[in-house]
Amino acid sequence: MIAASIGLAFLTPVSWWLFPAPLVGLLLILFGSTRVTVDARGVTVSAARLPIRRFRTDQIVAARSGYARLADLGGFGYRVMPGRHTVSLRPGDALWLELNSGREFVVTVDDAETAARLITEFPGRR
Repeated sequence: MIAASIGLAFLTPVSWWLFPAPLVGLLLILFGSTRVTVDARGVTVSAARLPIRRFRTDQIVAARSGYARLADLGGFGYRVMPGRHTVSLRPGDALWLELNSGREFVVTVDDAETAARLITEFPGRR
């Protein structure tokens, strides 16, 4: 996939933007984990110790945990779909965030239930 993207990037002037996507996917695969941090400011999702998404507390309408299949999330890696963004490195336990923008953000992570509970029960939440 990376070789094909590099080839397209050099062969066609319009497809230069295809190159970064496989590179980001490769980095996620190499480091192979995501971390979700919940604190008073909100939720931060990191991969390879680099923050990839941050949500302030006031952006989150609801949080829940549940099982997620890769097919339900659009596949492996970071995916952007209508109404939903996902970070999935495996099927399984996932944190599902409903945002005040009307979108949903889903990340597969161990112990998503604790993260959802912390978000929901955090002092100062509505």
